[in-house]
Amino acid sequence: MPESQPPESHQQQPSGNDGGAAAGPTALVLGGARLADGRTVDVRLSGGRIEAVGTTGSLVPGPRLDLGGYLLLPAPAEPHAHCDTALTADIAGPVPHTAEDVQRRTTEAALLHLGHGATAVRTHVRIGGVHGLRSLEAVLEARHSLRGLIDLGAVAVPRVLTGAAGADGLAMLRDAVGMGASVVGGCPDLDPDPTGHAEAVLDLAARHGCAVDLHTDGDDPARLARLAAMAGGLRPGVTIGPCGGLARLP
Repeated sequence: MPESQPPESHQQQPSGNDGGAAAGPTALVLGGARLADGRTVDVRLSGGRIEAVGTTGSLVPGPRLDLGGYLLLPAPAEPHAHCDTALTADIAGPVPHTAEDVQRRTTEAALLHLGHGATAVRTHVRIGGVHGLRSLEAVLEARHSLRGLIDLGAVAVPRVLTGAAGADGLAMLRDAVGMGASVVGGCPDLDPDPTGHAEAVLDLAARHGCAVDLHTDGDDPARLARLAAMAGGLRPGVTIGPCGGLARLP
């Protein structure tokens, strides 16, 4: 879709040169904005939506912010964050994982993303081990407090899901979905049975209608091909990352 055409649900009037149309009382014109295709346009905002896009100087006069040719893009999204452990590089000793600490870090990290324009963040939260589901619970509390400011999606990430050791991980992953984790995660590379791990995550996601986001280095083309085949009908909702190993492939 051309950058000058907002999504249909965001259109209150046809976009284009409609400078004669009456602007709303809260309208703001972003003047001299450069679009990704190189055009310089004016954009009128009203009620939190894009109301019109027209050639420079064509829109109804009113409150105006001159962008002076700065690039205007849709708000970016951050697909792979770890807000619960963010901002801890300078901490001497173990990172504190009390509910208050995790919620504070998550909130601060999310607001830093928002301050740079990102209105949606997907944060990956480790579950299991000594912390159980406590970190996830704190992240979900932060998500609730940030509602209306930023869309914070939580990915529940277990470690082992296969064999005798994986039973607890599976149970905890099911509990995480029940708590409100919006995405089912996993780390196939860290499981003794990577294929079984991915199968467990995909099966749980299919049962609960969740999206999937798997941590993998992505350095094995055969494993990536198997994962794509296993995803089947879920593929539109399956994400893998950070895939640093792709840089080492031909």
